[in-house]
Amino acid sequence: MPADVRIAPNLSRVMFGLAVILAGVLFTLDNLRIIQAESYLSYWPVVVILIGLTHLAQSATWGGRVWGAVIAFAGAWILGENLGYVSVSVWTLSPLLLVLLGASIIWRGCCPPVRGDAATLAGSAAGQPADGKRFIQGTVVMGAFESNSDAADFRGGDLMMIMAGAKIDLRQATIEGHEAIIDMLVILGGVELRIPETWTVDSHVLPMIGGVTNHARTTGAGAVQRLVLRGNVFMGGVEIKN
Repeated sequence: MPADVRIAPNLSRVMFGLAVILAGVLFTLDNLRIIQAESYLSYWPVVVILIGLTHLAQSATWGGRVWGAVIAFAGAWILGENLGYVSVSVWTLSPLLLVLLGASIIWRGCCPPVRGDAATLAGSAAGQPADGKRFIQGTVVMGAFESNSDAADFRGGDLMMIMAGAKIDLRQATIEGHEAIIDMLVILGGVELRIPETWTVDSHVLPMIGGVTNHARTTGAGAVQRLVLRGNVFMGGVEIKN
């Protein structure tokens, strides 16, 4: 990888790891009868707040920042409940998530990513990218999406999968410059992404009741191009492989 490429640490993951370590220490001290772990359990939403704030700070998109703020707000509300400062359950406000989801769908429809020219962003009704498949764009609700690219100047993509599955094959593509970005919103669905062995993956996707797994092999000296994944996954998954 070129010396000028810097991969920022995933602070949300770091915070979660520290929370797991702290929980292990807390329960160990409880077993040794040094402290009572139960006295500290009411403060667990602090972890949710920190994860939300770090995601808010690190996210490169407005959508990611909004969801980070929502997570932090939910953690703060639950903490207030646990400490007796808030009497209304946070679940009372849960329908607002539908409002945010609808707003996100409208935003992505009205303000698509500007990477690539007009011809690149003009996909067909089935979601197939145009003009050499430089930019993959797909929005599917309760269905399936398949696309591939062999572009010599691949620039990225924008995916929205709601109760849908996507298969994206980029093994024959070459990234324009050193980096390409794929934004995604996955809800009750999944994305299977195939990449060349000369690519590395930098994931900034925030999964909630879901996950992102990377099974792709990377050749050491040849891995000079980077694919950045951004977005959110709710009750779904993203799998990366060759």
